[in-house]
Amino acid sequence: MESPRLSVTRSTTAEGITVLALRGEIDFTTGTEVQRALLGPGGEATAHTVVELSQVTFMDSSGINALIGAHHAATALEGWVRLAAPSPSILRVLQIVGLDTVITCYPTLQQALSIGAGGGRATADRSRRDGPAGD
Repeated sequence: MESPRLSVTRSTTAEGITVLALRGEIDFTTGTEVQRALLGPGGEATAHTVVELSQVTFMDSSGINALIGAHHAATALEGWVRLAAPSPSILRVLQIVGLDTVITCYPTLQQALSIGAGGGRATADRSRRDGPAGD
């Protein structure tokens, strides 16, 4: 069941990368929904997931915990989770807790997907939107 304060759109690319587009607020009341969305339809983790955050307006520790859980589950499958297009306020939250040093952030969804399933590290940079920061 989707909360009126959060919507989740799930898709899969031809390369098998799961893309979750989140829109709205991620907090105590919607955090469980995000956790469920980060798992596959059968309730199992997916190896390669990009979480698109451009339409997320608020995130508290519930969202951080859901992302950490997804990261651990994907890593156990020798995969990864990437974050795409966090707004400046969401990026700041990720930076404050250090999550941007654990889960790769990209300025755009296209950049997060263009690296492919092989990996790569970048950190989103508010001042540079033309490529992954930190490279």
